[in-house]
Amino acid sequence: MTRDQSRKWPQGRRVSTAHTRAGLGIDGFDEAVVHPEAENFGAFAELSVPGGDEGATVEDIEDLLADLQLEGAGLAGCDPEPALRRARRLGDEIAFLGLTRLVAELTGDTAPPTASTLFALEADEDARLASCAQQRAEAGELVEATWQWLSARRRAADGQPWWSTGRLRPLPPGTLRLLAEVSEPVPDLAPIAQSWARTSGIRDGAAEHNWRWLMHGEPLCRSAAPAGHGLPRLNELLAGLVAEARGHGLLPPTHKVKLIRRPGTVPRATPVRMPGFSLLSAPTHVTPATVRQLQRHIAALTEHALRPKHAPLAERWTLDPLRSAGWAQLLVHRVHSPELLVGLGLEEHTAVSAARFLAEHERFCRGLSAVDLALDAAIGECRSADGALDAAASVAERTGLRMAPELLLLRQPRILNRRSHLAAGPWHGAVRDALTGRFGNGWAQQEEAWALLLNALTSTDTAAAFLGALAAPGRTGRGGRRPGFLVPVGAAA
Repeated sequence: MTRDQSRKWPQGRRVSTAHTRAGLGIDGFDEAVVHPEAENFGAFAELSVPGGDEGATVEDIEDLLADLQLEGAGLAGCDPEPALRRARRLGDEIAFLGLTRLVAELTGDTAPPTASTLFALEADEDARLASCAQQRAEAGELVEATWQWLSARRRAADGQPWWSTGRLRPLPPGTLRLLAEVSEPVPDLAPIAQSWARTSGIRDGAAEHNWRWLMHGEPLCRSAAPAGHGLPRLNELLAGLVAEARGHGLLPPTHKVKLIRRPGTVPRATPVRMPGFSLLSAPTHVTPATVRQLQRHIAALTEHALRPKHAPLAERWTLDPLRSAGWAQLLVHRVHSPELLVGLGLEEHTAVSAARFLAEHERFCRGLSAVDLALDAAIGECRSADGALDAAASVAERTGLRMAPELLLLRQPRILNRRSHLAAGPWHGAVRDALTGRFGNGWAQQEEAWALLLNALTSTDTAAAFLGALAAPGRTGRGGRRPGFLVPVGAAA
């Protein structure tokens, strides 16, 4: 690949329509059906030139990233040659663009061990108990591999926090400092779980098979909703949240989203092209927690959609995790409002109960993140997988909940997400203070406030620079730096 070719940025690429069905009724969204083994992939593939590494362009590498994400989700890519094989063949071109670490992660070369068994959200307690036992058994088989993965990352860190290494680009200095400094004591989570249990008529809220079910809010919703009323269906909820985001200019319809329904999973937004195309996995059944989780990943979709399309691929695929987590919290706190929940289709009484639950759910999740951070610190002193399991059991005991140490250990590879979640609290508070100071308590009802947020999101690339954009005098989002011209990652402390 020549340097002239490396400047050939894609203007608009077609995406595969394989495994798609209509019917969502949301502009820019369609639904994927994950049955790749039953389909003829070649019928939906873009034409490509076989071989010819010398002629590989940036567009080819962008296609490769897209196909790696699609195939990882069980969908057909746009090229008949498997993405994994192309990744091996185009290693030099990938390295030239600075994407080696990203591709290694997408191909699974550097990915941590992952459990496949899902927790069953069942009203029947015996079914939940059996599901927990099955998950714990699978996690037990992955303990040694997880320990080896964590140990290897710590050895390779070369004096840096291990969770900050192996990224496409280094963390911005200010973000690295805040994530390293974040600390929160392990809370006693049993009172929240037991309160949920009493409301739901469950005897032991501290038992793992119970509190993991209760934190989805399903039994609470059943007990609070009047007869004939419940939560909106997924399509209705998604349509309402997308309309809310688009009403503030945050999610342009030109960014295509393919919905994948996966029973028992939590929502997850996965970039395919940034900007241009994302996947959104969502559960088939909606619980109160789904509202919050789905809104969090709508926030992620807005980040995917608003990346600068003419910037180098490595820049487009690099996101500041602190800014991402804080931005998500800003939008998530919107659905803690009963008024907004009513607008999403909840009956008024149910909306009040759901809003109260979602605030408690946020505190509970922060507590779990604090548990993860405490275990991260404890594992630094461990010398074996057995020692790490003992440390996990000791940390879990401080929560007042019964938690399987094997399952807790398997959360450690995602510790950067937990640190970002905790550090995002103060950052989100600073954003709200800036908006309140400028527009008053009713900032969320003012178009100029959302225009300012949109400008900060599109014109900066770090958590620190985002706050700086909000503080810039006279900036309302209608002028200033052209959207898509970023403050580079790492430039703001």
